[in-house]
Amino acid sequence: MATYQDDVEGGCPEAGGRPGQVAAPSRGLTSTLAGMLAIVALTWLLSLVVVAPIGFGLGLLALHDGLVGAVIAVIAWSGSAGLVLLRPVEARFARLLFRVRRPSAAELERLDPVWRRACARSGDDPAAYTLRIEEHHVVNAFALGGHFVAVTRMALDLPDDLLEAVIAHELGHHHDRHPIAAMLGWWYLVPLEALGWCLRRVRAATAAMARTYSSLRRRAGYISAGRAAGGALGVVGLLLLAGALVVVGVLLLVALCALWLPLWLVTSASKILSAALSRAAEFAADRHATALGYGASLTRVLELFLHDGRHRPPRRRGVTALLASHPPFQARIHAIQRSEAARPPG
Repeated sequence: MATYQDDVEGGCPEAGGRPGQVAAPSRGLTSTLAGMLAIVALTWLLSLVVVAPIGFGLGLLALHDGLVGAVIAVIAWSGSAGLVLLRPVEARFARLLFRVRRPSAAELERLDPVWRRACARSGDDPAAYTLRIEEHHVVNAFALGGHFVAVTRMALDLPDDLLEAVIAHELGHHHDRHPIAAMLGWWYLVPLEALGWCLRRVRAATAAMARTYSSLRRRAGYISAGRAAGGALGVVGLLLLAGALVVVGVLLLVALCALWLPLWLVTSASKILSAALSRAAEFAADRHATALGYGASLTRVLELFLHDGRHRPPRRRGVTALLASHPPFQARIHAIQRSEAARPPG
C-alpha cells in the first residue's frame, strides 16, 4: 500500500512509461489556451467595473481618498487570483464545489497503481498533484486549478486500462494548463455574478414595494371615504412610499441600462466563447491521451458513455448548444480515430 504525504497522493516513480511510449511534454501556449487566457483577461477587466467603485467607496470611508482605495482594491483583487491556485485553496474549493474526499484505504489500493502508471506514461510526477474521489454515481473525472485531479467512485469500477485512459485525459488538461485558465476565469467572474444577484434582489424588492403600494392605495381609498384625517395620513404614506419606489426604480433602471446590460451582453458573449474553447480543450486532452497510446481505451470509455443514459446529455439546440462545455461523445470518438490513424506506426 502506498503512503501519502498530507494532501498529495503518491510518491515519484521513474517516468519511463511503457515500452515504445514517449511521455508527452507540455505544449506551452496553445491556441486553445491563448483563447482561454484572452477570455480571462476580458473577465478581469469587466470585474474591475464592480471592484473599482467598491474600492473607491471604501477608500473614501477609511482613507478619505477614493482614488487610493480604488487602486488598492484593483491591485488586491487582481493578485487574489494567485491565491486560488495554491494547492490548499484548490482543495478547499474542490470540497465546496464538488463532493470530493480523500480515497479510502481500499480505494487507494485500487487507484494507486493505475495513477502511477498514467503519470509515468505522461511524464508527470504523481506528487505534483492532489488526487481525490468524487461522490458521484456516474463514471467521470475532472481536473481543477494547477494540481487537482478527481475521479468518481464509480470510475474505480472500470478496468485498469480504461481508468488509466480517463486519468491520462485529465493529465492532458494539466499539460495544456486548461484548468488554470478555467479557474482564473471562474474567479474573476465572481463580482459580476454578485452584481447580478444584487440586481435580482433589487428587482424583487421593487416588485414587493409595488404590491404594497397597490394594497395601501386601495386601503387608503376605503379610509378616506369615511374619515378625512385618516385619508390624509394615508395619502402622505402613499406619497412617501411612491417616492421610495421612484428612487429605487430609477436606480434600478440606471444600473440595468448603464451598467448591467452592457456587462450582460459582453459576459454572455464571453460565456459562448468560453464554452467553445472548453470543447476544444476536451479534444486537445483526448489527443494527449491518444498520443500516449490510450486512444483505443478512451474510445471504449466514450462508447460506454454513449450507450449509458446516465451520461447522455440532453439534446441541445440553439444557444444551449453553444453553451455546452463538452462536445458530443460521437464527435470525440471520430476525432480520436482520426488521431489514431495519423499516429506513426510503432
